[in-house]
Order: sequence, then C-alpha cells, then structure tokens
Amino acid sequence: MELLYIRLASLIILSLVYMLFDVFNKRNIPSVFVYASVGYGFLLTLLYLNLVTILYSSAFALMVLGGGYLLYKAGQLGAADVAEFAALSLILPIQISPLLYHIPQFNMPFLLSMLINTGIVAFVITALYYLPRAKLASRTPITRSIPRSSIVKALAIGVSYAAFLAVLVYFFGVYVPGVSLVILLLATSMLIILFEKPITSTMVSYVDYKKFETGDIIAMNLMSAKEIASARRKIRRFNRLVDDSLINEMRAKRVTTKFPVYKKAMPLALPIFISVCISLLFGDLLLFILPFATSLLVYA
Repeated sequence: MELLYIRLASLIILSLVYMLFDVFNKRNIPSVFVYASVGYGFLLTLLYLNLVTILYSSAFALMVLGGGYLLYKAGQLGAADVAEFAALSLILPIQISPLLYHIPQFNMPFLLSMLINTGIVAFVITALYYLPRAKLASRTPITRSIPRSSIVKALAIGVSYAAFLAVLVYFFGVYVPGVSLVILLLATSMLIILFEKPITSTMVSYVDYKKFETGDIIAMNLMSAKEIASARRKIRRFNRLVDDSLINEMRAKRVTTKFPVYKKAMPLALPIFISVCISLLFGDLLLFILPFATSLLVYA
C-alpha cells in the first residue's frame, strides 16, 4: 500500500515539474530531468516484482516511445511530452479505481485514460483561453473571418454530437455528468472548428530562422498552398517540425522569409498535469458517457 502512495505522489509531482518547466522555462526541459524521469518510472515498474507486469509495462512504454517519436518527427508532439508519457506509464501501467468515483476502469492502461482526459482538457482550455484572446487581438469581428467550409464542418460535428446524445438519453435516460460532458465537448469542438484560424493566430509569431528553436512547430495551416509550395522549392527540408538540419539549410541559403511558428501555444504539459489529477480522482472521463459504465456507477 505504501508503494501505491509513492506511485500516486510520483505521478502528480513528476507531471507538475514537467508543467512548471514547460510554462516558466520557455518550454525548455533539461535533458537530464527527462532521462531521469523515464529511468525513475522504469525503477517503479521493476518494484512490482512481477515478471508479467514488468514485461507488460516495459513493452507498453516502448510502444509509447516508438509511436511518440513518429508523432514528434511529424511535428505533432514535443520530444519531452513523449518522454513524459512514457515515464507516467511506467510509474502506473494500469488505471486504478478512481479515488472519488468507483467507476469500473476495465483494467485499461493508465496512459490511455490520461490521453483521453488530456484531449478533453486541451479542447476546453483552448476554447476558453484562446478564443477571448483572438477576439481582443482582432481588429474586426472574428465572426466575419469564418469560412464556409468551417461552418459545414462545425454543423456536421454538432449534428453528430446531438444525435449521439439523443440516443444515449433515449435508451439510458439522463445521467447529468455524462450529458454535461457531451454538451461541453459539443460546444468546444464547434467553437474551435469555427474559429480555428483566429485561435491559431494568437498562438503564433512570425519569425525567420534566426529565432527558430529545435522542436518548434510551423503553423502550416496559416500558410496558403502557394506559400507552402514556394517554401519547399527553396528549402528541401521544409516541414512542420523545426530541427537542426532545417535551421542549417535556411542559414546556408540565407532564407529571410518569416514563417508562423507556435511560440505562444499552450504547453501540453499543462493539460497533462490536469489530466493526471482527473484520472486519479475520476478515472477515464469517457466512461462517464458510455452507458455500460455509467449504469454501474457507485458513489464512494
């Protein structure tokens, strides 16, 4: 039991430290800490003293590192975020029974629960934080900049969510937490789709290669197809992910073009920390929606 408390405390402290580095150290996380966190996670996996659990946890962590690396190279995830996911998974391979709500978790991986919660938290924060900033930064009403394609996508998402919610309520009745979560996801999804470009604009700065940092992400959704094609003709390694080879090529070719780079984007470590706390207290939030889980709800 004492070791379980150590695991729970480690999850919270580790994700908190990652968040503090990400927020207050300009997204620069010391490599020593990153490697040490993965090593510490592996040590706690070994302390299960069960060969099956050790092999399962290690194999899952390797899958996380492998899949995360591919996402990193594609410019979808930061390298430190990948290491953090692996470390957290090693510390607690299986989702425990939530501390506040005893909803069955079906022995799912803790990381899966945390990833789902991270996505939900990131959606909500993006809508609540960046939309007002986009409105303040815009010289004209941001509703004027909504393209028709975004309206169609938002309506399609809205209809899908509404239909799903109607089915749940019709067959399983009203369960307030689940219904509230679906409505929250519906609203935030539609807002993010409708105002994608204004929201993205508040996250980026237009800079040239001199202000590029390894690991930066270029906001290619703010570039036209013509601009992207032109950049790729000039820069062979041009892609979403900024790495040393891209910076060196632009320096060698003396490219002075400024590109939109996510310099003011929300650090992913923030929703990760919040999702770790949510996962420990409530479990996988998606299970509040699924009927077979909510019907088994038993309050602590």
